[in-house]
Amino acid sequence: MTTTEHGPNASGRMVLAFMGFCLVIIFAASFIYRLERPTLEVHQKKGGGMGQGMPGGMDQAMNGPMREVMELMQKLQENPDDPGLQMAMAERFMAMGSFDRAKTFLDKVAKVRPDDPDVLNALGVVRYNMQDLDGAKAAFEAILAKDAEDFRARFNLGLLYKYAYKDEAKARQALSAVIASPKTDPETRKTAQEELEAKPGS
Repeated sequence: MTTTEHGPNASGRMVLAFMGFCLVIIFAASFIYRLERPTLEVHQKKGGGMGQGMPGGMDQAMNGPMREVMELMQKLQENPDDPGLQMAMAERFMAMGSFDRAKTFLDKVAKVRPDDPDVLNALGVVRYNMQDLDGAKAAFEAILAKDAEDFRARFNLGLLYKYAYKDEAKARQALSAVIASPKTDPETRKTAQEELEAKPGS
């Protein structure tokens, strides 16, 4: 994917995102961050050895997301068709930036929960990060077809139009709807307002 233009105050939006509506806003934060940094790579910090010579960064990872993944994998061995566990696995891999693995689990959940807005929203973010822009757009639109007041999908769709499709008119329409919706939480409304006022290249 070609490099997209950077939007304003990326780090500020990330902070707002993680203080916002929990899991949903994690998707949005990831979406914004990847939109502005499509070639970003995650690097572990080099640190002093711990335990059996394990680097500090790796040890931290094993006690964080990777440890959670391993615990979930054990549960999945006992209940391989549990959509809740599959969704949890997808969320962990998304948080780690492993979108191809996240999609594997999301595709399984989607078979039993095809209209679940959480699943579709996650699929939209994952598809974007796998450079499937039309697939991402389709996922967000599928949510809105069921619930036109779903501000998560509308917000993500607005960002997709603004940064990926460069369609300012549709971006403004989507973001304005987010701001106007009574269901939108304050932090998301504030972020949508900032996006509406900011130019893509500013």
